[in-house]
Amino acid sequence: MQDYNYITIDNLQFPISQNWKKIGISVSGGADSALLLYLLTKNCIDCEIHVISQIRCWKTRPWQEHNSLEVFNWIKSKFPEKKFKRHTGFIPPELEWGEKGPTIKDEYGKIKSGDQIILRSHNEYICYKEKIDAWYAAVTRNPDVPISGGVPDRDEGYLPVVFEHMNKIVCHPFINTRKDWIIKQYYNNNILELLECTRSCEGDKIHYPEIFGDLDYKTYIPGQTVPECGECFWCKEKEWALNRVKE
Repeated sequence: MQDYNYITIDNLQFPISQNWKKIGISVSGGADSALLLYLLTKNCIDCEIHVISQIRCWKTRPWQEHNSLEVFNWIKSKFPEKKFKRHTGFIPPELEWGEKGPTIKDEYGKIKSGDQIILRSHNEYICYKEKIDAWYAAVTRNPDVPISGGVPDRDEGYLPVVFEHMNKIVCHPFINTRKDWIIKQYYNNNILELLECTRSCEGDKIHYPEIFGDLDYKTYIPGQTVPECGECFWCKEKEWALNRVKE
């Protein structure tokens, strides 16, 4: 594995190397990946930054595509001296975890959902095509209190911080921390404006028609205000983090 060092931000270590000329970062438009993009952009010297985003749930949550773009544009405006390249992929709604679950064996012999396979495969393709040295993802742990709907794979010990995969160095600097640390950094860095660009809620008119009404791909206007359900795991996790930071 290629040599790398660590930078420390608020007691959390981030693997990075000045020898890396290109890094890739998965950016969904949520608070975790937006913060990771910000911190790496701020601390990465002479490095081309490739942002990889997916168009997901385009019929029921079309705003997600625009959230990730809004995050990207905000970062670009704050760091005009940096070199960026954005890549987008597409995941058919029928292949999302929520529709089918993990039913497909990937090339490594693991049973995964369609969206997981597409995500990994697309990242691998971009890393190979662009000759990216290291790829980052903003995976965090679940809260330390029980919240229904948590992701089992996010429990401690799921992944190491740095490992070799897809013939590349893969970095998960947030893997041993939680959402409250993430939210705290928005306050510490005075970037609440960026937090406002992000979206955690996974609700839509299918699950919460009383909140979203007829809002879908036919009625959504890019940039319009979209309500949050306040009931999904992601909303509750964010609320928990905000309350923890304000204590």
